[in-house]
Amino acid sequence: MTQAWLWIGVISMALGSVFFGFGAHNAKSERWKILHTLNFFICLIAAGLYLAMALGLGVNIINDRPTYWVRFLTWFFSTPLLLLDLTFLGRTSLPITGSLLGANAYMLATGFVATVTPKPMSYIWYVTSCAAYLAIVYLLVKPYRVEAERQHPRAKQAFRKLVTVHLVLWTLYPIVWILSPEGFRAFGQGSETMFYTLLDIASKVGFGFLSLNTLHTLEQTRESVRETLMANG
Repeated sequence: MTQAWLWIGVISMALGSVFFGFGAHNAKSERWKILHTLNFFICLIAAGLYLAMALGLGVNIINDRPTYWVRFLTWFFSTPLLLLDLTFLGRTSLPITGSLLGANAYMLATGFVATVTPKPMSYIWYVTSCAAYLAIVYLLVKPYRVEAERQHPRAKQAFRKLVTVHLVLWTLYPIVWILSPEGFRAFGQGSETMFYTLLDIASKVGFGFLSLNTLHTLEQTRESVRETLMANG
């Protein structure tokens, strides 16, 4: 079961990278090219590291259980690009962007320590990682969204949807961790791999499509404003 889900991850991320790669090549404007390129590298990084896991690399027996530590490499390199998707669309200021990237790096570093640390000390690091995630939640719900809606006043609903989907998907990761063999052992490694793979596909490939849809909405809104101004001018 574990191996099958890893290969599903490889194929899904590879297909996503092909789609976004062609999109970047055929982009109709620089903004579309940038967004497609970000999503291309998000999927490409994930495809490569899922391939490593499927081939039995990046896994060691830690605390008497097989641990795919390479999974954290996937997240460490791809999640900053996911956040850049958001900040690019929102035209986010450098202080907020830097704060998001810093909190994300701290969240993943402490999450990795929690994964390789024996219980019960691992729970201390887990809580620390969750605290960093709450900082990301605050930054996205408050300063990021407020700034994005100020930049795009006619697209408030699009950004609320973007932030909501992002936070729902990312909130499920620590839930899977605490219920997995690293935490309370509510399910086994096969189910853990299944849940992480599905979340990765949704938060990388799926969220990539949502980011493209958001840019489409922003451009439609801008065009609508231009037509209104011309009609009244």
